[in-house]
Amino acid sequence: MGLDVKICGVKDTLTAFEAHKAGADYIGLVLSRSKRQVSVAQARHMVMALPAIRFIAVVRNMNRDDLNEVLTQVPFWGVQYHGTANFDWIEMVHEAGGRAIATTLAVGADMILMDGPEPGQGQTWEWQRPLSNKPVWIAGGLTPHNVAMVVRTLKPDGVDVSSGVETGGVKDLTKIRQFLGEAKQWQ
Repeated sequence: MGLDVKICGVKDTLTAFEAHKAGADYIGLVLSRSKRQVSVAQARHMVMALPAIRFIAVVRNMNRDDLNEVLTQVPFWGVQYHGTANFDWIEMVHEAGGRAIATTLAVGADMILMDGPEPGQGQTWEWQRPLSNKPVWIAGGLTPHNVAMVVRTLKPDGVDVSSGVETGGVKDLTKIRQFLGEAKQWQ
């Protein structure tokens, strides 16, 4: 299997389509408070308009009712859960037919995403690949200029980028293509 690349924080259908066409394996839609946030209705529109794309809902500290609304309204491929939950969010995602992407070494998760201290802020960190029998994705401060080094040294199963492919806070298709080229040349 090759390296998976997720372009996160996409806010419109055209960018999702172009990123996928350029080689992105997943598109992340942020449903929590963020400058990249989209509403559940916007997410549903994108997912329904582009059924060939694997979309991932990105949430933070979401409660059970809100997560249930997301899972019943939008046929996401998976959910990436940041923060803490006082309920079994992984089981909820699995029952809805999705994959669970945890940001901790959660036992039931399908994948583990290792991110910086504040996800989505483009902060680099001491990238590490934890010992896990689950696929591990690396995020946090990745750009077209450093992703090749991370892929070569850590050999993650996937990488995830958001602000590292933006110009002036907007997704930049040139940077997305550069990132994909740099990341995927090592597979």
